[in-house]
Amino acid sequence: MMLQKKLRSTRSFQAEGAFSEGITDRFSNLPDEVAHLILSFLTFKDLTRVGTVSKRCRRFYVSAPSVNFDASQARTNQKQVELMSSWDRYLFHRGDNKLQRFSVFWNFFKNKSVSKLSDEHFRIITWIHNAVRCNVEVLNLYFLALHTTMFALPSCVFLSQSLKSLSVCCSGVILQTPSLSFSCNLLSLRLTCVNIVDESFFKWISCTCKCLKEIQLFRVTGIERITIESLSLESFVFVSVCGIKLLHLSISGEKLEEIELDWEFDARPDSRSLNIFAPNLRKLIWEGKLLNGQNLGKLMSLEKAQIFLEPEVNDFDNLHAVLSSLCKAKVLILNEKTIKALHKEGSMPASLDIFHFSMHLRSLNDALVPAVACLLKGMPNLNTLNIKSKPPRGQPCMSSGFDMGYWKLQNLAFIYHLEEVTIELSNGSNEIEFARYILEHAVNLKKIVILFQSRSQQSNDVLGKVSKCKMISTPIIVIQGTVQ
Repeated sequence: MMLQKKLRSTRSFQAEGAFSEGITDRFSNLPDEVAHLILSFLTFKDLTRVGTVSKRCRRFYVSAPSVNFDASQARTNQKQVELMSSWDRYLFHRGDNKLQRFSVFWNFFKNKSVSKLSDEHFRIITWIHNAVRCNVEVLNLYFLALHTTMFALPSCVFLSQSLKSLSVCCSGVILQTPSLSFSCNLLSLRLTCVNIVDESFFKWISCTCKCLKEIQLFRVTGIERITIESLSLESFVFVSVCGIKLLHLSISGEKLEEIELDWEFDARPDSRSLNIFAPNLRKLIWEGKLLNGQNLGKLMSLEKAQIFLEPEVNDFDNLHAVLSSLCKAKVLILNEKTIKALHKEGSMPASLDIFHFSMHLRSLNDALVPAVACLLKGMPNLNTLNIKSKPPRGQPCMSSGFDMGYWKLQNLAFIYHLEEVTIELSNGSNEIEFARYILEHAVNLKKIVILFQSRSQQSNDVLGKVSKCKMISTPIIVIQGTVQ
């Protein structure tokens, strides 16, 4: 009996050993690139644990191509000190092993002494130097609470020949202009809340970054003028908020295909200017304030334009100049304020070769209908129309003053080409009356979607009005409620 128990115990032990050994062997025998891919999903703490399993795992540990130093969970000074020591040891043991991606997230606590902050700066700069020495390709730096001190990014970052992507996020990081004598192989540059010492930093981008394809600038400070001329740039994003003193933005690139702007400011718009030279631009997103001095040029390759501006009352001519630059766009998306500012009593509608037009409104209210009608007159080739409504709570708008008869009198040429429509109803009747006009006059209509607010309208009411239409075509009709 005892012998049988021992035999069972021995078999069980052997089975467990074989099972454990099998797992170890399967991981150890993986190709390096597969093992590294698996380890890239681990935190640095878990990566360190893997390094203690075996010699093979330790080799994976010190040669991991993706390393993330994340101190977001270190809530005390002591915990940060321990982390810095462990990271220092890791980089020492790692040596010159190739590093593909290196990320640092560090919180500079406000209550630290000058000597402690100086030590942290030195350690972080040392890590960055180590990453550059290991031919890092992607470098991500995220620092918090740096408004209490300033942190200068070491010049070796910009002189690195291996670095392809650089992302820096921190309100206290200073970027000094690198030497123009050395070329840079950066493909992507993302700067958030950094302080750029002088405007020549962008001259460095224009002159030495011959491979740069993407630039993203979020709330950068310290400069009044940004001028970028690039033969390689394909995408440019610029976001600014009130309080940042940037006055002039000029971007030029033959290969530019996408530009996204969100420029907010407090002062008068006549003190600011925008110049774009991008003959091959395909996508333009522009939000924020309208400037008195902007030159977009002729965007003949434009496929999509989304313009959500906040024009002043007297910005009609200025806004029409913007719209004329967008006349070849296939898809146009406008917000309510832009549409309203484009309308002037007695003015001729802008001529636009638009195929897809989308409006983002609070509602198709009575004050807006004439502006919408005027705009639609300038789109004779329109075949897809989308009206999105989002009425403000507690602020009812007059949206019942225009019936189907009004739209009949407009002689809208696009009605003969229209194929697809989506209309989101608001509190009034203007939208459903416009939908009825489309149903009775759009000879090539293939599909119409009518969305109603489930809280204020019933599907039976909408169905009743639609069923009374003398439809000239046989479109697919979809009527459904929306969740508010």
